[in-house]
Amino acid sequence: MEEKIDYFNRHYMDYDKWYDLHLKEYNDQINFIRSVIPEGNGIEIGVGTGRFAYALNIKYGIDISESMVSLAKMRGINALVASAYSIPYPDKYFDFSLNMVTICFLDFPEKAIMEAKRVSKDCITVILDKNCEYVNNIIKNPAGFYRYAKFYSFEEIMNIYKNTGFKHIKYKIHDFYTNNNVKYRLVAVSGK
Repeated sequence: MEEKIDYFNRHYMDYDKWYDLHLKEYNDQINFIRSVIPEGNGIEIGVGTGRFAYALNIKYGIDISESMVSLAKMRGINALVASAYSIPYPDKYFDFSLNMVTICFLDFPEKAIMEAKRVSKDCITVILDKNCEYVNNIIKNPAGFYRYAKFYSFEEIMNIYKNTGFKHIKYKIHDFYTNNNVKYRLVAVSGK
């Protein structure tokens, strides 16, 4: 875990610059997420540098990387250094929580989703589905941040939601293409 945190702290600017170099993918992802999050007071779990929270008008965020949190704060996000397993807010404080491709970096996704469920009325998780060309390429040659990732399929994330006790589960799936015409799939699952 310490190695992962250290890597994220040292390479946070590389992470942030990736979105400047991949604006098509970034804008596609923003539009997809915008279509699945409700209005209201939200928190991004794994806020990173705050790029998504800022673009989506999400005012709160947590992340384990101090460096990333400092950049998120510069973007106006009320960001805290905190774990997805212990979010420092009261029960149902938020209208919604967003895990944007954060689950793949967590050792205990069920525990993180349970904690997101505790602090929010609507728990939304977005994943890069492991059953697509883009993720298959990453799995074959893991590098950078993704060397710490474990990707999930739509079926696996649905099972996690069912196993964590959500009564009302919705999902949305959309295929996109990178600038290099490599297919990737975003899956959004929300539960109440």
